[in-house]
Formats: sequence, C-alpha cells, structure tokens
Amino acid sequence: QKISHWMWFIFPQISGLGWSSTSQYYSIKSIGEAEAFFADPYLGSNLVQISRALLTLDRNDPKAVFGSVDAKKLRSSMTLFECVSGEEKVFSKVLEKYYGGKRDRRTLRILGLPDDKSPEREASGRQDKIPRVIRRVVISKKDDNIDTLRARHPEGLHFAVGDTHGEVETLKALLEKIRFDPRKDHLYFVGDYNAGGNPNALLAYLSGFYQEDYSLPGCHLIRGNHERELYPQYTLENLPDILVLRGRQMNYYIVHAGMVRPAFDLMNRDMAEHPEQKVFAYALDESVAGFNAPFRQLTWSRRGLYSQSTPWHPWPSEEDLHMSRACIIHGHSPYCFFTGDERSGYGDVSLFWENQHVWFAEDLQSFNIDSNIKGRYENGETYRGLTCLCLEAVEEIAAQKGGRLTIEGLQESDNALFGMPLVPCTSFWANEDLTPILTARPRMKKMTLGPGNVPEIREFSWT
Repeated sequence: QKISHWMWFIFPQISGLGWSSTSQYYSIKSIGEAEAFFADPYLGSNLVQISRALLTLDRNDPKAVFGSVDAKKLRSSMTLFECVSGEEKVFSKVLEKYYGGKRDRRTLRILGLPDDKSPEREASGRQDKIPRVIRRVVISKKDDNIDTLRARHPEGLHFAVGDTHGEVETLKALLEKIRFDPRKDHLYFVGDYNAGGNPNALLAYLSGFYQEDYSLPGCHLIRGNHERELYPQYTLENLPDILVLRGRQMNYYIVHAGMVRPAFDLMNRDMAEHPEQKVFAYALDESVAGFNAPFRQLTWSRRGLYSQSTPWHPWPSEEDLHMSRACIIHGHSPYCFFTGDERSGYGDVSLFWENQHVWFAEDLQSFNIDSNIKGRYENGETYRGLTCLCLEAVEEIAAQKGGRLTIEGLQESDNALFGMPLVPCTSFWANEDLTPILTARPRMKKMTLGPGNVPEIREFSWT
C-alpha cells in the first residue's frame, strides 16, 4: 500500500490533468518529454520496475493500493507511457489488471487520440491498440535577426501577416520591428481586418501601401471570415480569398482558415498550366464558399480541420503536399485553441513557438500564424499579439531539407517569425482615404461550381 506522498514524480501524468503547483511542476509537458522520460536509463527503468511490482500484488483494486485520488493518477500515467513504450507491455498489463484494460479518456484527449469508446476505435474493432501518437515540440527563439535577413536579401523581403482585427497600432509596431520598406517589401495579409480595434484606421493605413499588382512591393490582401460572414464593417468583396506564390523552394498557399484537398488539387492543375506565372489569386464564389459549400473551410474552419485523420475535412495528404512543394499559411484559429487539455492538436507532428505564439504542423506543411490579437481566451491563455512569417527565411530552411519543412529544420535554423504583443488602439476613427482598397481591381480568377456541380476555376474580369 502506498503510504507517503510521491505519486507525482514516480508515476507522472500528462500536463493539464492536475492544477496544483506540485502537479504542474512534475507533469509531463508533451509526448516528446514522455518519450525522453521513458528512454532515460534511470527514470525509465525505475518506472518499468515499479510498474512490474504492481503486477505481483495479489489484489486488483487500485483504490486499495493507492487511495481514490492516486488511483486516478496511476491510470493516467499508465495510459501516457503505454503510448511511448514500444515493445514494453508492462503499462498495458497494469491497465488490464487494475482497470479492466480501460485507459484514461482525458489523457487520450490531450494527446489527440481516440478514447476506448470513440467511434473510430469501435469501428476498427481493435480495442487493444493505441494509434499513432501526436508529437508536440515547444521552442522559443529570439526574433532579433531582421538585419541579418535584410543583409542576405537586399532586394527586399516577403512576409505573411496574421489576423489583424483592426489593431493598427500593433501592426505599426510590428512593421517597425521588421524594418518594413514599402519600396521593396511585400506584405501578404491572411484576412480578418474587422471585429476589433479600429478597422477604419487599419484599412486606411494599409491603403497607403496597397498594390493591386502582385509583382510590385506593398500590401496584398485577401478576405477572411470577418469580411464574409461575421460583422463585415468592410466586406472587401473585390479582394481574392487565396493567394499562391511560386517560390524557388516552396509554393506558398496563403488562405484565411486552412486547406481542403479538392481546392488544393484544383489550384495545382491551374498552376501547372501556367508555369511562368509567379502569383495566383482566386476569389471564391458563394457556390463553393457559402454555408456547407465544398470549399467553405478555406475561409471558415472548425478545429477538426487541422488533421489529416479527420473524416470531415480532407486536408491534402503528406505525399501530395511534398510533391507540390507546398507550404500553407493561414490564420483564423487563435493559437490557444490547441494548447489545452480538451482540444485536438494542430496536426499530428507540430511545433509551437511559445514567444511568437504560432503553430507549425509538419504533416500538414502548414503554419497557423493567428497569435490571438482579437483576444479569444481559451484554456487559460491570455496572450494577445500579431505575428508575421518571413518567406525568405522559410526558403532557406527548406533548401537545407530538400524542399521540405521539418520540425528539426525549423529548430536548427535562423528565426523566421517576428511577433509583437498587443499595442492597444487609442482612437477609433481615421480620416485617411480608404479608396485604394475599397475600389481595388486586382487580377484574380474565380472558383465556382461548373456543370454537374463540379468545382472549377474560371477566368474573371471586372465589369
């Protein structure tokens, strides 16, 4: 019988289950940390040894051995380490002996795995198997290398900028940080200029740098769901929904809320037919982007979108992404949606920058650059900020990995992300001219439904 207080560090559990300071201090912070704990010759061998000792007891009531509270911790610990133990079966045997083989459902949800009663596991008919675990890595990098990037690229830099939500003062501070030069830099915005801050002042400021011609430096805008469906103070119906930039190492798909396979395939066919074109812009007709339409997830996603295993939102496969040299950049979903214990992960193999508050999913070849400037508070997170991604830095990283983006490559490389905490607006009106954006006529094509309700791309001209 356990008679003293050692549960937290002998049978550690995943972070997010306990809320006391001791529980948080000793918790396992990620699946990678669990793998390292198990692989450690001291910690891992101790865990295996004491787990085997449990199997020798002549009782199978965990409460009789641990008490009711620590019996729950044992179950969550065994569930966690069963996921990383490979050929070692002791953790599965403890679960079988003391819990009838039932794993801890909250632990599985934090790891992004289906639980014992989920439709996925019942449909598979394999209750004894744990599916592939989600791997999450957390890093922090200084974002003070803009001068070295500019020294390597004196012709100018290209940046993708996250959801701004009217926060013009934060945007100005971020552009000052990256030494924005409107004579040679390109800024690509992922949408959502309304709903927060001062949208009038924000768009007035962007109008001073806006360019219809994608080959010219300046600001290039797409629409987000807050220009389409939620509180559209400015609907910006004359702007595209997707921009695709053809780079040397990667092709960059800049879209508000994520990607779906049919739209991805359609754009790639169009790009193959125009090999000399550098920038592609697409507007989404309501037939494909309206409610329950096939491409609606491009502008309005739910959290199930950010996985290739979900049956509801078919993200392009890893093979298709690599063959297309794709890097998908989007916003829409604040980073904090994916940091808590009740949320699905951002992809299965993901990297989180804890100072810029941005996610990268290796299996999705995708950056989520929404660092929550709007202030959606999820899972106790209260950070608000704005982040941008330098495409030249991404190109350099991809070049080292044969045209692919990997977690290891991003960890080993120079910084590519620049963040700025919220700088609150002090006024909520602007008299500047918004005409350049409101009357813009950029070159773009339209995605719509053709004969037989088959999505297609059509040439579009302004009337």
